[in-house]
Amino acid sequence: MRILLPLFILVSLFTSCTGNGGRTEHRARPPVPQSWGDERLLAVLDAQDHRNTEALCALLKDSSATVRAAAAMAFASVQDSAAASCLITALTDTSTMVRINAAFALGLVADSASLAELNKAADREKEQVAVQSMMEAGFRAELVLRKHDATWFISYLQSRNRDVRTRAMQSLARLPKEELAPVANDILHAASVERDPAVRMFLVGALKSNATKVVTDTLTTLALSDSLPMIRIAALRALGANKNKALATFFLERLNDGDVGVQQTALEQLQGIEGPLDGDAIWKTAQEHADYSIKLPLYGLVMKHGNAQTRMVCSSLMQSLSHQDLGPYWNAALVSALGPTIAQDSLLVLIRSSRPAVERQAALVAWFDAENLALKEINKEAYDRWLAGFMQNVLGTQDAGLIAAVCEKLVEQDPTFLKLLLTEPIVSSLRQALHPIRDLETLQYLDQAIAKRDGLDAPAHKSLPFNHPIDLARLRTLKQGQQYRINTAKGEIILALEPENAPGSCVAFDSLVTAGYYNGKAFHRVIPNFVAQGGCPRGDGYGGMPWTLRTEIGPQGFVEGAVGLASAGHDTESCQFFIMTAAAPHLDGRYTRFAHVVSGIDVAQRLQVGDGMQRVERIP
Repeated sequence: MRILLPLFILVSLFTSCTGNGGRTEHRARPPVPQSWGDERLLAVLDAQDHRNTEALCALLKDSSATVRAAAAMAFASVQDSAAASCLITALTDTSTMVRINAAFALGLVADSASLAELNKAADREKEQVAVQSMMEAGFRAELVLRKHDATWFISYLQSRNRDVRTRAMQSLARLPKEELAPVANDILHAASVERDPAVRMFLVGALKSNATKVVTDTLTTLALSDSLPMIRIAALRALGANKNKALATFFLERLNDGDVGVQQTALEQLQGIEGPLDGDAIWKTAQEHADYSIKLPLYGLVMKHGNAQTRMVCSSLMQSLSHQDLGPYWNAALVSALGPTIAQDSLLVLIRSSRPAVERQAALVAWFDAENLALKEINKEAYDRWLAGFMQNVLGTQDAGLIAAVCEKLVEQDPTFLKLLLTEPIVSSLRQALHPIRDLETLQYLDQAIAKRDGLDAPAHKSLPFNHPIDLARLRTLKQGQQYRINTAKGEIILALEPENAPGSCVAFDSLVTAGYYNGKAFHRVIPNFVAQGGCPRGDGYGGMPWTLRTEIGPQGFVEGAVGLASAGHDTESCQFFIMTAAAPHLDGRYTRFAHVVSGIDVAQRLQVGDGMQRVERIP
């Protein structure tokens, strides 16, 4: 079948692609001054920080092209659809950079009408660099505005623009399996000839949930022997999507892979398989594995699938380990593994204890996993009262992380139960206990549960009022490319700041580093082929500062090595940051990128949950 190439492909076929195999290389460069030292731009920064669309529209008419370009880019952070008309006008600006920045910002808020204007601007544009920028912005908007089939995405493999090809293939991989099945052969062929690792990773992921022999054989070969860990990880996830018990032995064998990310992914696929597994084989592998992050979850599987004697021996061994202090993250893994054998009253004691937050979270999850379903089958009314009593105990701790975890569960309950539990006195006490900014994520979960109780739609996210002005004196001292060293037991990671595009975020990070805040903090969330995230004051991901930052969006995307700030929605960033260990273009335009890895991306890719930041320091 002859496929008509989309206009963007016709343009991008004439653009050259970078020749580094899909990886983003960051070479160490000396820090350079950044533009916020220009007094004329402070009005732009103030308007951006205060989300003042009217002021930014006025600045788009400034006599200085430098100011106009900065104002156009500021709209990428503000993301106010009401600014579309201002940005469309800016597409005709005399300055090429203003037109490029306006196109980028417009692409983040475009509706069908403004997308059409963006395409018209690209048609009349004379500068090739601006044409490409406009078409890239239009392509990103197109992905959001319209639903496309698998064939449409595959057609973009003909583009020579890496950004487009990567975005298209990630979007392809996120389609439901029913839409991917008819083009499985096309995807297989594309994956076999593709040379860009990031694009190939998404193509392999697009083979998910396809259980044909040729696909399964291809994926097992890739998971076993591909030279790149990122491809082995993608292949394992695609295989695991089928929940095929016949692959359990293969996943078990992959726990001996030389890459920790591959090991962790194989373990996750093994845990996702339903039905009885070979408990003796799991027990043998667990005994041979030295890494507690693998060993302890395998013990948990033994407790589910082993015979009575093996379970007894395994339980005895774990009981012995429980008398040692393995550290909060391995203690939590031990609680998870022991969960079925721990009395629910004992779990409640641990939940209400002063142990580290990550351990108490593990106890809560174990309690829910061991929930007394027998009582529910006998008498739902009695069961609801019993469950409500437990949840009230947890809510009574006034611990933000535990409350958030319970509220996430509450959204799964029916309104009758929620009315029994979330009485007005309880809701009132929770709101009094939770900090309106630091505990914002928990409050969001609570509001979702209340909406479910009242039969309402989940509330839309609302940005918090401006509450953390940028320290301009500190900003003036920061240079583009200022470097920071993260010392871990697995090596050093060197970051370089990008204050040009994320001034407030860079100032906040610098202030936290120089205050010693990150020293001793852990990476609490590690997902191979995605992120390593840390900096939570609680250590379980539910912590933050009593202030928030504005989301700051620049043109650099979330490629491998990008460093961003975690958030609970637009304009809620704080102290938690993440390092991209693979490309994830779906984060672009949604999260703040404030730095990139200069060296040590291999260290970041070896990180595991619980690995600590021994010291984080600014490099003179």
